[in-house]
Amino acid sequence: MEIKLHSGSTSAVIIEKGAELRSLNIGGRELMWQADPAYWGKTSPLLFPMIGNLRGGKTLINGKEYAITKHGFARDNVFGARQISDNSAEFTFFSDEETRKSFPFDFELSLKYTLYSDSLEIIYTVKNNSPETMPYCIGAHPAFNCPFEDNTDFSGYKLVFEKPETVRSPVMDLETRMWGDNDRIERLNNSREFRLAYPLFDNDCVYFDTIASKSVSLISDKSGKGVNVSWEGFETLGVWTPDHKNAPFVCIEPWCGCDDYDTDSGVFAEKRGIQSLPTGSSKQYKLTIRTI
Repeated sequence: MEIKLHSGSTSAVIIEKGAELRSLNIGGRELMWQADPAYWGKTSPLLFPMIGNLRGGKTLINGKEYAITKHGFARDNVFGARQISDNSAEFTFFSDEETRKSFPFDFELSLKYTLYSDSLEIIYTVKNNSPETMPYCIGAHPAFNCPFEDNTDFSGYKLVFEKPETVRSPVMDLETRMWGDNDRIERLNNSREFRLAYPLFDNDCVYFDTIASKSVSLISDKSGKGVNVSWEGFETLGVWTPDHKNAPFVCIEPWCGCDDYDTDSGVFAEKRGIQSLPTGSSKQYKLTIRTI
């Protein structure tokens, strides 16, 4: 089942599986990648309670070993949908016996989408219904058409950060699927601009794990037009397109948490960027997508 939102001539489509955004059309332009499985069969999956990979696919939670699949299970489960109005809907997922096999906590996870004439706002709410503190990762994974203008290619686009950044990104070891904490590449040096090029993604995601910016824009050199992604609550940013596929999209992914680093302990609660929610508490995160 899908929910369609409208605000004037702007429209969005969200499906119940994973509460995933599948379409966002603003000003007659489709912003979102349309999930062609020849490249990547998703558009904007929700990452919870894990982002990326664990060392050997396993982790320790309260002294017991658990296996959590890459990017977690939320994206593969059906959320209950409730249409609030023409331009707003809410999707909710509860832990159950199956989720507790890999993540031994009781939780409630909801996404509220609100569409405006020039933007889409997504509010993520995590509530801990367990009798103990709950550690978790959470992240967004929206994929945007790139190129999105005729007679342009991927290298004719850049990401422009809100603030000047100096970042040395960790490099992914493709065999262990872990970040090399001491193996880093300079991505930005007191700069706001990061130019796109396919070879940058030969080792998977480009991870900006030390940034101050809370927004980034995908901009076309040809017209100066693009899309802006801004966030609240999320702490780091992954940028990804499939390696060696020359895929016509790029993902701009605000995260809390990430793949394991090669120096991590293997204890889930000690992961980089891990969120820690006391019993009975909830926390919200926000993502906004708008045209520029």
